[in-house]
Amino acid sequence: MKKNLTLFCALCIIQCIFAKSIVVTQKTSESYIGNMTQACEWKLSHKNIEVVNHLKYFEVKKSGEVVAFFDPVNIDRNSLYIWVELSPNGKMLLFTTSDQGVFICNLKGDILYKFGRGVTATNWWNNRYIVGMIEKDNGVDFLKSDLVMIDIKTGEKIQIQTEEEIALYPCANKPYLEYFTPDNTKYTIKLKIR
Repeated sequence: MKKNLTLFCALCIIQCIFAKSIVVTQKTSESYIGNMTQACEWKLSHKNIEVVNHLKYFEVKKSGEVVAFFDPVNIDRNSLYIWVELSPNGKMLLFTTSDQGVFICNLKGDILYKFGRGVTATNWWNNRYIVGMIEKDNGVDFLKSDLVMIDIKTGEKIQIQTEEEIALYPCANKPYLEYFTPDNTKYTIKLKIR
């Protein structure tokens, strides 16, 4: 029993030493007029590659010519592909479905990572991390919403500390992250991963 407790404590210490944290190093705010859910510009092209979201399937074009089309998770007839974005290196596609959650696939449609439901409004921070929000609502209004960064390789979710109780619709533009509050205030913060 004592050996197990010692081993458990050692593992906890190692995890704390290597645990990642995110530090906000700068913050500004401004009033925002517009639809905060559409404020983020999801990138769907990289060099000579373009991804077209047809809501029920994707089409990949290379130098203007269609090279692939796919429905990576076989969404049901009531679902759509939303919050779709090509990775900064142009090799992976991040997307959400209303019935199955968040996924990352390659440009052939093979699923590389599955995160399930719970995180929404996702977009790329860099080729290893995505950002999104985890919200609670009553069906009409947001009650709480936290911003998170997810390590796609480990699935680890790191909370981004904001002073706002309800932080919505993050837009990554490394090293900056924009987000909104229900009163249509746009915040811009500068982040550093440690």
